[in-house]
Amino acid sequence: MIKITLAVGLASLCVAARADAGVRGYSSFHRVAANGNVIVDLVVVTDRASDRLLNVFNVRTTSVFLQGPDASAQGFRPDSSTSTRSNATDSFCTLGVFGGGPIGGEYYAPANQTGGGSLTSPDGGFTTGWSSASSAIPTNAGWFFDPPFQADSLSESLSNFVGQRSDSSTAAATGQWGVWCGHWVFAPGTTSAVIAMNVSVKDGVSGATMQPASQSFDQLPAPGALALLGLAGAAGSRRRRN
Repeated sequence: MIKITLAVGLASLCVAARADAGVRGYSSFHRVAANGNVIVDLVVVTDRASDRLLNVFNVRTTSVFLQGPDASAQGFRPDSSTSTRSNATDSFCTLGVFGGGPIGGEYYAPANQTGGGSLTSPDGGFTTGWSSASSAIPTNAGWFFDPPFQADSLSESLSNFVGQRSDSSTAAATGQWGVWCGHWVFAPGTTSAVIAMNVSVKDGVSGATMQPASQSFDQLPAPGALALLGLAGAAGSRRRRN
């Protein structure tokens, strides 16, 4: 079982009338890849399709992330050709989906390439490891989407994600929309991945920018769920080979 512990930007989500309308909480989608690596897609859960994620900031984590063998995928900068949700070897930051939807059935991160246009971009706290080899996110690092008002950073249906879903709150658990903000790959058998962060979300109705206060919580898949998912993935791989 993997234990994903998150301390993220949350306001009081247990009250009937939420002051942070637009942000319901956070969900992570866990699975074990055929190669044994543990994959986590992290999502900011929103109220509606018109809500958009502006940035992630003040990230604090001591987790060790796996990075891809390709030289272009050694940092947390997303790559235009390899940074997809099905990637089982490389961790990367993202702010939504390139083009706002799948391309050929695959979801790509909005990639910021050297010398190219700005899409998912690092803030000043990302002092190292954005486009250079690193298995750690610097303390208080963050990333944002620029220009901010394109389809890429809008909310999408959470039915697009695969894996075991874990939610930060009842409000998050009932959410149907969200913005993809991180694709993490951990070594086989990883049992804990702790992260703290804040986010800014633009409410699609009021136009207000929400920056929920921080709150800690644990996200735990059902006992043995990842082990079962791993077995299912291995069985599927064997069937494909046969």
